[in-house]
Amino acid sequence: MPVHIKGTTFDGLESIEVQPGQWTDTFVYSISYKDGLPPWDYARALQTNIPILCKYRRGASLWVQVDSPGKWYLEQVRNGLQGSPIAVAVTQKGIEPELYDFSLFPIKFPRPSRQAPEAPDWHPETVSDDALHVLRALVRIKEGYTAEIASLAGFGKWKTRERLKDLVEQGFLSHNANPPKDWNPKKQYYPIWQVKRKGTSLALRSWRVSSGVKFSAYKERRKNPNSRHRRTSRLFMDSMRKSWRGTEIWAGWSEVQIPGLRTAPDALAWGRFDGQETLFWLEVEGGGTSGKKIMERSAKRFRKAILYAKENNLSLVFVLLAKPWTGKAARLAFIGVPEYTAVIVADWKKFGKLSVPQWERAVLSMTV
Repeated sequence: MPVHIKGTTFDGLESIEVQPGQWTDTFVYSISYKDGLPPWDYARALQTNIPILCKYRRGASLWVQVDSPGKWYLEQVRNGLQGSPIAVAVTQKGIEPELYDFSLFPIKFPRPSRQAPEAPDWHPETVSDDALHVLRALVRIKEGYTAEIASLAGFGKWKTRERLKDLVEQGFLSHNANPPKDWNPKKQYYPIWQVKRKGTSLALRSWRVSSGVKFSAYKERRKNPNSRHRRTSRLFMDSMRKSWRGTEIWAGWSEVQIPGLRTAPDALAWGRFDGQETLFWLEVEGGGTSGKKIMERSAKRFRKAILYAKENNLSLVFVLLAKPWTGKAARLAFIGVPEYTAVIVADWKKFGKLSVPQWERAVLSMTV
């Protein structure tokens, strides 16, 4: 049952008997990899509510249940919550934490904790789960085309379009269905969807960010203009699904910032390939500099991706989508591909036609 402390909502409250006759006062969040946020940003969202517990519920601890098919997402949420001033436990959904699962020893009480006030449901009955999923994908990018939103949400275009229409009718989005007056009639017009403040507010509530709290970590990290670079990044997940039919893509996000690496992949996805929990890392290269600079830049990003995957016991598929000449310039960056790492270099116009990854090899498109 959802409860609240001074307006800050939690998914529940549990008293866990961590030792005989010793009980915790533990507030609960139940989150999922399907909720549209990278794990580090979800951790930041949850952190915004910890000061309320520190101030108004002395001795409280936090338990975050994570719905996750692999280990990586859960572990990144746990890493993101390290250093919190209260005891925090992060477990798979449905697994109750033990004493040593907490980041600090939780304060224990001789009896189960007192209850907290029941919180109203933040989820409007008129908004379906699928519509909320689509809304979250759009809120993160602020505005986008149907195909981009469908790629990020993991739905087909028809289903995505129908849910977007529902959200427009309910006042969460706006939609430019007709081209501007000065539009070139020879060009096909793709309507764009834009989130309203009401839509952003609902998505933030679904990520457990309280009303009035400033939180911007959910946004794409780069503000690229409406360009092929941005579109290629957002369509990456759908391109993989169409290219590699047997591959599981569990979640993916465009323009993410990985803490500690000082780099932002143009897109990052996570799933299972060839039976291995795998990170799919995209870099988009549009040129704008010399071939030598492109090679050096690609090599630097590739090294960072290898390091991150190795540190987290993940296989890695590194994809460079580029103009043909920039792909050729970057080829020397991928000499000596390590174990359980694969590289794909392809023309950024070849949507849905990516070569199948091969471990310890760099596969170059015929057009590169």
